[in-house]
Amino acid sequence: MLLLLTGAALFTACNNDTKTKSDTSGGDSTAASPSVTLPYALAYSSSFKMGNPEYSAMILQGSWKDWENNSLDNMKSWVADTILAFHSDNTMVKGVDSLMARWKRGRADYTSVIDTIHTVVPLYSTDKNENWVLVWATEINTDSKGKVDTTNLMETWRINKDGKSDRLYQYDRHTRKK
Repeated sequence: MLLLLTGAALFTACNNDTKTKSDTSGGDSTAASPSVTLPYALAYSSSFKMGNPEYSAMILQGSWKDWENNSLDNMKSWVADTILAFHSDNTMVKGVDSLMARWKRGRADYTSVIDTIHTVVPLYSTDKNENWVLVWATEINTDSKGKVDTTNLMETWRINKDGKSDRLYQYDRHTRKK
């Protein structure tokens, strides 16, 4: 699902029924390019537009800044009680209380966390009537023994009709430093 949504973010206009604006001069153009036929039928959707940037701010403050600052008690303000979180270690967590407990245990292992957000993209699936937020980031964690671990992360968050996150898909790649 994450790869599908990431692909949708990059190719929001690439479906059989969508015309896109073409620009080869570097400026704005209103000329429509031909429709693009994808080599696969998409399992979720290819009908996306830019979403609500307030959802991006919510995810960055809640998931990222609160993790970095070790203030995870704020989760209940932006996470739905029914959240389903698929973490990069192949575990699944159900419910905000379970997610908060897991994140608190994980954050307690670090004396320092430094996050660099590379991009955040709010998306709205027009045919599914769903809001999503994609985050690409790098995190540098230091544990109590001084060991530093660098992780590149991709997260996909779904926002429900109440404006709270009810789904997380997380993927990572570790690169260790001394």
